[in-house]
Parts: sequence; C-alpha cells; structure tokens
Amino acid sequence: MNLKAVTSSFKQQGIHFLADPQWIIPSIIAPFMFTIVALFMHSDLTGPVVLTAVLGGGVLGMWGNMLFASGFTIAYDRYNGTIEPIIMTPTHIIDVIAGRSIWNALIGLLNAVLVFISAEAIFGVGVSVAEPLMFFLMLVLTLFALASIGLMLAALFVLTRASFVLTTILQFPIYVFSGALFPIQQLGVLAPISYVLAPTWVVDALKIVAIGEGETLISMSIAFNVLIAFALMAVYIAVAYFLFRMIERNIRESGALVSY
Repeated sequence: MNLKAVTSSFKQQGIHFLADPQWIIPSIIAPFMFTIVALFMHSDLTGPVVLTAVLGGGVLGMWGNMLFASGFTIAYDRYNGTIEPIIMTPTHIIDVIAGRSIWNALIGLLNAVLVFISAEAIFGVGVSVAEPLMFFLMLVLTLFALASIGLMLAALFVLTRASFVLTTILQFPIYVFSGALFPIQQLGVLAPISYVLAPTWVVDALKIVAIGEGETLISMSIAFNVLIAFALMAVYIAVAYFLFRMIERNIRESGALVSY
C-alpha cells in the first residue's frame, strides 16, 4: 500500500466534503432524521429498545458515509473525467479509495457519536451504556466492518455508470441485514444472509456491550463475535484487492474503461 497516496487521497476527500455542502444531508442530517422517527415510534418505551433505535441511527450514518466513499466519489471521478488518469497512474486505485474511506470513516464515527448525544440532549431518552470503553471500541470496529464491505463494492462501482443507483439500493439492505434496525431473527428465511456480513457480528456485540446483558448470535462470547468479524473482514479485503488488480489489468490492456 502506498501511504503517500492514501494520505493525499484522505486530504483531497476532506476538501471535497467541506467544499460541497450537499453531502451534509445524506451523511449527517439523514441519520438524525431516521433516529428521530425511531424515537417517536418508541416514545413510550425505555431501555434496550430505545438504545437499539439510537444505535440504528448511528450505524445508518456510518454505512451511508462508507457508500459515499465507495460509490458516489467514483461516479464523480467518472463524470469529471478523472477516473482514467487515476487508473493509469502507478498508484493502485485501491489506495485512493482507502484514503477516501478513512476520511468518511471519521465522519461516520463522529456522526454516530453525535446521534447518541443528540438523542439524550433533545429527547432525554436516558440511555446509559453498560461498558463505555468497550462500546466505543465496538463502534470503531463496526465502522471498519462497514468500510471493508464498501471497499469490496468499490471495485464493482468502477465498472458501472450506475453507481448512484446502486449505492441507493444497497444502503438499506445492509442496514437491515446487519441487525442494526431490528433483530435478525425477524428476517425469517433471509436471516442466513446476515451471518456472512461482518457488521452483523460486531453490531450484535455492540448491543450486548451497551445493554450489559443477553447472548450473542450463537450463544458464544463477544470475543468469538469479534474473531468472526475479523475473519470476514479479511475475506472482504482480499476479494477487494483481487478484484481491483484484475480490473486494473483488464482496463490497461483493453483501454475500455470509458465503455463501462
């Protein structure tokens, strides 16, 4: 990995984000709105149910930012005519996407924290976290789990002009199947899909750490959840690296990037 390229991409993503205020809406305002709706729906409840509602808004904000890094920015490169020069430079495009993802990860983490603070300050939900330090660590791990999926999807976004459409379609399935919105047991026959998603295992551990009680997905320890999440993340990153290298090689040989 080219650290200089990652750093430069990180700085450029920060400049673009701050220079284009429209992204405040999907990246920051939208998760707040979903959290507010969830809190109104559960206004007569307290404890774990309310905590899950607030947690869902935080995870939505993080995933939205990851999709922005992996999908929308590639679409802008295509529209602005910069994707071809990026592909043709000696630096691999995965390093560019990684730098963008780090910036959006920080925004996503800040978003999640602000959701929790706002829920308490505005609604006075009285949500308390059983293990604050572990909760924060799980929150960061959730972010990396989401980022690993975004990195894998980014390879596919390079090959399509429909990045905007795909990012919109993919936002809520991950949100639902990760268990952030409601227990995956309620998904019925679709529940097995959740087990191949790294965020599912981390979100499950995150809820247990926050509430301080309950069982993990398969009645194992939180450490087991974390190990499964790391294993899945490693698979995602390996697949992303393989796809990017294969796509770059094919594009350089055929010169057909503009055809996609």
